[in-house]
Amino acid sequence: MNARPRFAGVATVALVGTLALSACQRGVPFIDTAPAAAQGDATITGTVRVPEGNARADGRTVEAVNIATGERQRVSTNTAGGFSFKLQPGKYRVQLMLKGGEALVSQPGLIELNTNAVEAAADFVVDTVRISRPRGPAYRTDDGLGSPIA
Repeated sequence: MNARPRFAGVATVALVGTLALSACQRGVPFIDTAPAAAQGDATITGTVRVPEGNARADGRTVEAVNIATGERQRVSTNTAGGFSFKLQPGKYRVQLMLKGGEALVSQPGLIELNTNAVEAAADFVVDTVRISRPRGPAYRTDDGLGSPIA
């Protein structure tokens, strides 16, 4: 009689027994069924529009400020005036740094990014400041010193 098949049978029984015992032990589960933490990145995209021929929209500095933490991120606009931020969910204020002689015509309000709405738009419209001068005669005010000597 050959001893080899008998040894293979004993080895198989020992291996199966070892696996059965290790499967019954308490420890770290093989499959994690706990819900994953909400950690998706959110995006704010937008554009800066300026009056045609007056200024360039590229290279503008745009800043996103997290209202709760005060954390700030800055980006520069591309050649078309576009920008994009990758942010964690939260409430943000998006600001545009203006150049001399410019004023904002339109700007985004407070933007709330949550796990359901992971993308938001923030557009700016910039115009040049116009100085208005009164038309008509300039009136003098009485300074209390009487009429001027002619």
